[in-house]
Amino acid sequence: MLTKNMTVTEMSDSGKGLALIANLSAVDHDGDTYAPGAFAWKEQWAPLLTAHDRWGMPFGKARVYEEGDAAYAELHLNLDTAAGRDWHAALKFDLATGKSVQEWSYGYDVLDADLQFRGLEKIRMLKKLDIHEVSTVVRGAGQGTGTVSMKARNAALKEGRFDGLLGELGTMAEVLKGDPGLLSATGRKQLGDIHAAMGAALVLPPETGAEEKAAVNNAVAAELQRISRRHLKQA
Repeated sequence: MLTKNMTVTEMSDSGKGLALIANLSAVDHDGDTYAPGAFAWKEQWAPLLTAHDRWGMPFGKARVYEEGDAAYAELHLNLDTAAGRDWHAALKFDLATGKSVQEWSYGYDVLDADLQFRGLEKIRMLKKLDIHEVSTVVRGAGQGTGTVSMKARNAALKEGRFDGLLGELGTMAEVLKGDPGLLSATGRKQLGDIHAAMGAALVLPPETGAEEKAAVNNAVAAELQRISRRHLKQA
């Protein structure tokens, strides 16, 4: 069994959340990337374990799925168990006290893969993964992974988390202002699809305040920018 990581950044009182476990088109620290469908070839649920201990009592479960260019684990901590309550308290403390240090990992078997080259770099394209479990760990191998939310999916997005991406969005906007043709046709189509999907998912109730609306708008813009950068043609 192999493992890769994801990092928890928020925890709700109900113990539910959404963790980003893989950016499919990125190359991680192990030199791996993913084909669409690598996680979604079947419905996958996995137990939540401590340090990949298969003999220990699970403290919850996770549903693994893909959406766009990412794979996610929908986490459900079992707060009816002592282990679930203990991990819930430990994670809330970790997130509320200084910089978060607790990481997560998922265990898997490779059912289908091949080797490819990107320029001079040899990478492994993972095409079909069987997810065994999701665990709390010290450090894992994933590239750019992290929990998107450990709250309800319609919870307010925090503007500060996207400061870096917003800065990059400004850079991309300046580049495209000079030459809009730098964005490929594939990039434009993907951005259109993502814009529509995210717009539908992020419709806010009428009573939403102006500050919260601004935070959501900034978050959407930042995520679109992050994805679109992969489609900027190299000079």
